[in-house]
Amino acid sequence: MMRVLRALLALAVFVAVVTFSVANRTPVPVSFWPTPVVLDLPVYGVLLVGLGLGALLAVAVLGGRLLWLLWENRELRRRLRRYEQEARAREEAAAEARLRRLQAAVAAREGGGSAPAAGGPAALPASV
Repeated sequence: MMRVLRALLALAVFVAVVTFSVANRTPVPVSFWPTPVVLDLPVYGVLLVGLGLGALLAVAVLGGRLLWLLWENRELRRRLRRYEQEARAREEAAAEARLRRLQAAVAAREGGGSAPAAGGPAALPASV
């Protein structure tokens, strides 16, 4: 459906441009300041060249903005991945530290009441 609508719109624009071109064939002087060059071009030629240059400028600006947005998206994804890796490393380090404390507590309990490891709990917590 969108393809048909796009084709109809393109056809309407084409018909309008051809109609405008046929109706406005009168030459107009176009000067390129500061040079002394003056060209006699038809009105439709001046208009179409102006529209073409404007379209090229719009594509250049929007294309640059699109590239910047793509780069920004890639940078944000890279930053998110790095933060996730750092968070995973912190969680693993915390889990390993807790495991060492629990192993020390178990060893202390099985060893006949010897002192717990430095910084470790005196007994196993009830949640383990």
